[in-house]
Amino acid sequence: MRNIVVFVFLCVLFDSPIFAKSPLPSICPEIANRARWGARTPLEVDYAIIPVENVIIHHTVTPGCSTENECASLLRNMQNFHMETLEFHDIGYNFLVGGDGIVYEGAGWHKVGAHTRKYNTRSLGLAIIGNFTSDLPNKKQIQSAKDFIQCGVEMGELDINYKLFGARQVSSTASPGLKLYREIQNWPHFTGTPPN
Repeated sequence: MRNIVVFVFLCVLFDSPIFAKSPLPSICPEIANRARWGARTPLEVDYAIIPVENVIIHHTVTPGCSTENECASLLRNMQNFHMETLEFHDIGYNFLVGGDGIVYEGAGWHKVGAHTRKYNTRSLGLAIIGNFTSDLPNKKQIQSAKDFIQCGVEMGELDINYKLFGARQVSSTASPGLKLYREIQNWPHFTGTPPN
């Protein structure tokens, strides 16, 4: 019990603004923090043990967005829906990629999201904003998503041997959409057999 308390204390302490954040690796795309898109304070925060071993790709099944203002508005609406209707503690995804190529912080690094039942504590949920059943995300979105995952590896947030898969592989959903699902099968670390 003492080890868990110490771990949580250290997570809270090092997430605190009194500690200077080291610069992001050069591979990292632009990441908009929660304050930048106007996120609400989460009702509760659970911390994940890092490095995280799985990356689950989703789509948001919303309209797309091509500017930061459009994406921020979508994220605020999504967070409200997740918290008020679905009764999540926060927006469900850890990060989201807008059509502008910016990665938006959702629940964030080393936090437990609410994106894939039975996998939340051992995965990072990365959502691509839009509906990708019939169309692919734009090239900027795809490149930002790939760079972001590599950024997570270089920061030590993601395991160097992480497994990547689509939400449809582990839950009864069409996410991340058929077109995007076919696309991610060509990404590094894609696995056809996700862990149980």
